[in-house]
Amino acid sequence: EQFRFPFEMMPLMYVILKSVDDEEEASRLISEGQYAVNEYSRQHNLNIFDGGELRSQSRQCG
Repeated sequence: EQFRFPFEMMPLMYVILKSVDDEEEASRLISEGQYAVNEYSRQHNLNIFDGGELRSQSRQCG
């Protein structure tokens, strides 16, 4: 609730929270990840609904 992530992000949140002992460190890592995703989305003009486009670009045809 503190970071206002969508439900789909819960597995990532769980892994981060279980991998560090300090709540402040977990909070910092989550904030850094949130910033990185936001910056990438801004630079590439993406929003939450563009996931299909990202998946199709990484597939190899052949």
